[in-house]
Amino acid sequence: MKKILLLTIMMAACVLMRAQESRLQMPQFFADGMVLQREVKIPVWGKGIAGEEIAVSLNGKTARTTVKADGTWKVYMPKMKAGGPYTLEARMGDDCQLKIENVLVGDVFLCSGQSNMELPIRRCMDVVAQEVKDYSNDMIRYLKFPHQFNYVRPNDDVKALPWQNITPENCAEVSGICYFMARELQAKHGVPIGIINSAVGGTQVQAWMPREVLATFDGYEEELAKKKYHQENWVDSIRHVENMEGMEWERKMVETDTVVNRWKTEGYNFAGWKTVDMFSNWSGFKNGSYWFRTTVTLPKELAGKRGVLRFGAMKDADTIYVNSQYVGNTTYEYPPRIYEVKDGILREGENEIVVHLMSQSGMANFTRGKLYQLEVGELVFPIAPELQMAVGCTMPRKPASTYFVDTPTGLYNAMIAPLQDFPVKGMLWYQGESNQGQPSTYADMLKAMVNSWRQQFKSKFPVVIMQLPGYMSKHEQPVETGWTRIRHQQYLAAQQIKKASLAPTIDTGEYNDIHPQDKITAGKRAAQQMNKLAYDDDSDANDVPMPVAARVKNGKAILTFDGESDGLKVKGHKLKDFAVLVNGKYQWAEARIAGEDIVEVELPQGVKATTVRYCWDDYPEPSLYNSEGVPAPQFEIQAK
Repeated sequence: MKKILLLTIMMAACVLMRAQESRLQMPQFFADGMVLQREVKIPVWGKGIAGEEIAVSLNGKTARTTVKADGTWKVYMPKMKAGGPYTLEARMGDDCQLKIENVLVGDVFLCSGQSNMELPIRRCMDVVAQEVKDYSNDMIRYLKFPHQFNYVRPNDDVKALPWQNITPENCAEVSGICYFMARELQAKHGVPIGIINSAVGGTQVQAWMPREVLATFDGYEEELAKKKYHQENWVDSIRHVENMEGMEWERKMVETDTVVNRWKTEGYNFAGWKTVDMFSNWSGFKNGSYWFRTTVTLPKELAGKRGVLRFGAMKDADTIYVNSQYVGNTTYEYPPRIYEVKDGILREGENEIVVHLMSQSGMANFTRGKLYQLEVGELVFPIAPELQMAVGCTMPRKPASTYFVDTPTGLYNAMIAPLQDFPVKGMLWYQGESNQGQPSTYADMLKAMVNSWRQQFKSKFPVVIMQLPGYMSKHEQPVETGWTRIRHQQYLAAQQIKKASLAPTIDTGEYNDIHPQDKITAGKRAAQQMNKLAYDDDSDANDVPMPVAARVKNGKAILTFDGESDGLKVKGHKLKDFAVLVNGKYQWAEARIAGEDIVEVELPQGVKATTVRYCWDDYPEPSLYNSEGVPAPQFEIQAK
C-alpha cells in the first residue's frame, strides 16, 4: 500500500513538473542547432508564470528577470564572440527548465521575399548537382518558416521547421540562393552562419508590411478597413466556400471526362486520338481535361532498368504514367517535371507514356525550350513534340481561390513580427515578380518596409536587393514592360535605402522559366554584397559597375561608372542593349568602352540631353561587365 501511495505521489509530482515546464516557453525558433548573432546583446524571451524568477544561461553567462503580470519575460545576454556549440538554458523557479542544445554564436542573416528566395536545391539540380553532392558543413545552420499569415494582428510566435546543418543528404529543401550565399560567407569569414528563410512564393511586398506603414500609402486606408483585417473567422468562412466550389469543379471534370478510367482498360483503342504538336494551341483556349500519348523505343538491355522521365513544364497540373504505371504528378505550372521511373517499369521495345494535363485557368500549354526526354543511365531518348491527344472534357475556368498568404500585412504579422528584435547581421531580399503589375510605388513601399523592420529589430542592418533576372522575350525595339519597371524600382530602392545595395542577376535568367536554376551565381553575388555592406570589405571582388554620372559632349553621352574594379569589360563582340530617348521615344544606340570607367553612347545629331537606358528589356543581352565578371544592372540615367 505504501509503495502504491509513493508511486502515486511521484506520478503527481511528475505531472506537476510537466505542467510547470509547459508554462515555461520560448519561441519555437529557439531550438536545437540554432545560431545567435555574435558581438551584440542577445535577446531571449518567452512566457512563464507571473511573478516567477527566470534565469537564462549561455556560455557561462547568466541573466535574470521576473515574469510580468501578462505572463511574458525577456532578458538580454551579454555580447559574445563567435563560438560554440553551447547549451542555452532557461530556468523558472527551482525545478522548471528548458534546454536548447548545440547552439552556435556567429552571424545570422534574414532572407525574405517570394519564390526565388524559397526555390529549393532539388529544383536546381540540373545546375547545382556537382556542387552539392559532396559538401557538408556543420558551421552553416538553416531555418525555414512554413507559410503562415495573420491579417488581424501580429503573432507572438512563429511556426518553424527544425534548424539543420548542411549535408548532401539533407540539403534538398534548402533554398538555393541561401545555400550558396551561406557557403561563400562561411568560407570567407570562418564563423558559424545562420540563415533564417522567411519567404513565401507568389507574394507582393504589401504582404510583408506592417498595417500602420501600409496605411500611409494611397488607397490602403480603405483596404485595411475591410472586415478580413478585423474578423477572426474570415479566412475559414471564405476557404470553406471556395473549397466546396473547387471540389464541385473537379467532380464535374471527372464525371464528364471520356478518357479517365478508360484508357487503361484492355483493348482500349488509341486510334481515335489525333496527332498534335505539343507547342501548338491544341486546347483552343479552353480549360478542362486533356490526355496525351507517346512512345519511346528501348533496346533489350535497358528493360527493367530505373530511369528518369523529364517532361518539361506545363500549365496547369499533370499526372504522368509510363506503361500504365504512375510515375509522378505536379499540381501547378512552374516546377520542372522530373519523375523517377522505378525498376521493372520499362521494357524492351515500345514504352508508352501517357500524360493527363488538367487546365484550370488561362491557356493550357507545354513550355517550349525545356527538356522532354527519357533518361536511362547515360542514355537519353528524346521525346518528339508530336503527341497523340484526346480531349477528356472541356470545362469553364475553375473558380478562383484566394491566395491568403498574399493579402497585405498577413506575412509581416505571422513571419516577421514574432522575431521581435532578434539580432541579424544582414538581410537579403529577393522579391518583386508579383509586383510587376503595379510597379510605380514599389521602391517607396520597399523603403518603408525596410525602415519598419529595422525599427522593430532595433538595428540598421544592411540590405541586399536582388535585381530580377532576364525572363520572357527579347524585343527587337526598346520596350517598357512590368518586368523592366520593377527592375528599375529595385534599382531606385537600392539607392534610396541607407546601407543597401543591388545584386544584379540579369545574366542568370531563363527565358522560359520565372525560376532560373542558376542559384550558384545569384548566391555568390548576394555574398559579395554582404561582404561589402555587412563586413565593410572594399575589395574589388565585391564591386558592381554602377553608373554615377552622365553628360553630353561632342554628340555622345559620356557615362562614368563606380565599382568598375580593374576596368570595364565587354562580354561578346560589342556592347549591346543601350538605348537613348529621342523625341519621346527610345531607340537603340551604339556604345563603346572609352576608358577604365567610361562608356560612350552615340547620340543622334542635335541631341543635347537625353535619358540613357541599359538592358531595358525582359530578356536582354548583358554585355557590360567588370573584370570580376559582375554585370552592370539594368539602369536608367539622365545625360545633359
